[in-house]
Amino acid sequence: MIHVLVDSYGCSTQRLDNLMDVYEVLNKIVNTMRLESVMPPQLIPYYYCENLEDVGISAYVLIRGGHLTIHTFPQLGCYFLDLLYDGFVSGDLLEKLLKKEFPCDAFFIKRIDRNEFKKNDMGMYDVADFGPHYMISAVLNHVPTLDEFSDKLDRLPYEVDMHPISRPCVLKDRVDAPRFLSGIVLIAESHIAMHYNYETREVLMDIFSCKNIDSAKYNEVMKTMFDAPFTDVLILRGRKHEQRQNTQVNKYYAHKNWQDNLR
Repeated sequence: MIHVLVDSYGCSTQRLDNLMDVYEVLNKIVNTMRLESVMPPQLIPYYYCENLEDVGISAYVLIRGGHLTIHTFPQLGCYFLDLLYDGFVSGDLLEKLLKKEFPCDAFFIKRIDRNEFKKNDMGMYDVADFGPHYMISAVLNHVPTLDEFSDKLDRLPYEVDMHPISRPCVLKDRVDAPRFLSGIVLIAESHIAMHYNYETREVLMDIFSCKNIDSAKYNEVMKTMFDAPFTDVLILRGRKHEQRQNTQVNKYYAHKNWQDNLR
């Protein structure tokens, strides 16, 4: 299972706040990269929130064995994209496509093989002031049902102090002889996703947040999440707020340079 993580900064606010642009980008990624999607893109605008910086668009597509998600933050000029897929993924092609569709000042991409990822590969960057992303795996002793996935995804956001902005979407990748059971719920902070492989009995889970997760609560919840031992890796995503603020400051001064020419 290949997992590609993208963090991008200094993007056009208008593009990040346009539902049609986000929808078309997801469709373009799926079709250009020939991903086996099992549903059309779903978009959730998040405009009525307590913190203005959280305003943006969250969108996802469930693909065979995984997901494609994007979370835009127009007020900050940044977005975060995840692609988890049971098949070939070209990081170079994805980077080329995204830079064309969402021009930016800074672009960070990491390609991970979830089958080989270990705890000593911690951290997408050396420093990060937000963006914990837990990658979890377990081999279950039973076959989970759609209801079980749905119930877990309904409860989990509240148990780790997140704020759901959608109800869970849970489905099999095929009507007959499915290979995967997948589920996802969007939260104000990003998303929580689960994918079960019927052949290997392995479940892969992602809890991605744009704010800190209480480690004590997380550990308590995970103890009761599965009926088998699990492994998890914490990826720290994001860059310091200072960098984002500096980007905005630079744009401000570039915009007002004309005033200096009058003196």
